[in-house]
Parts: sequence; C-alpha cells; structure tokens
Amino acid sequence: MVRVIALALFLTQGSAYAAIPTDQAVRAIIGEAANQGRSGMYAVACAIRNRGTLNGVYGLRARHVDRQPGWVWDRARAAWRDSAYKADVTKGATHWENEKAFGKPYWAKHMHRTVTIGDHTFYREVR
Repeated sequence: MVRVIALALFLTQGSAYAAIPTDQAVRAIIGEAANQGRSGMYAVACAIRNRGTLNGVYGLRARHVDRQPGWVWDRARAAWRDSAYKADVTKGATHWENEKAFGKPYWAKHMHRTVTIGDHTFYREVR
C-alpha cells in the first residue's frame, strides 16, 4: 500500500506543468525574456513550471514573439526542456517582474522576493 501511495505521489509531481503545451510555454518564455539571454530565459521557464499555468503571463501573447529569430526560439525551447530536470534557479518563484522598467508590482506586496536574474526580480508566495 505504501508503495502505491509513493508511486501515485511521484506520478502526480509536476503534473501541473505537464498540462502546459510546449509551444505555448516557448512563446511565453520568448515574450517575457527574449532579451535576457540563456540564464534569463531559463529562469522564466523555471517560474512558469512552478506556476503551473500560463494564466496572467503577458509574454504568451506579446506581439514581438513572432518577429524573433530562430536562435531565440531554439534558446527558449532549450530553456523549457532544461527546466524540467535541472535545478530551479528561482527558488520556487511563480511570478516575476522587470522592476527596473515597471517598478515593484502591486501584486508583490504580500510575496517573498527570491532572486534577481538579469532584469527580472522573482517572487513566490509567502509560506
């Protein structure tokens, strides 16, 4: 019985992000971090996986995504792939913002700042 429960827990871990289609995740990563280099794109990919949804992610529908060169798409695909099995550099973040450009967001008031990578500051809910 314990093995069955352990297996069920193992199989359900990560199921939230399994529901995010790869093509949409890649678009969102590009929309949010195309200008942030490998580490910035990877960080956004980690936060998207932690978030488990693309709801509220502006970059998914950003107009500039379709104008990005092929190497940016390749880098975003690699970031999404790698975020499935490499360490989470955002320390559990589910949200991010470019505070240099837009200031501290209202929604971050009750969140914990985890790390800044490139132009993005990452946040997670207070536990």
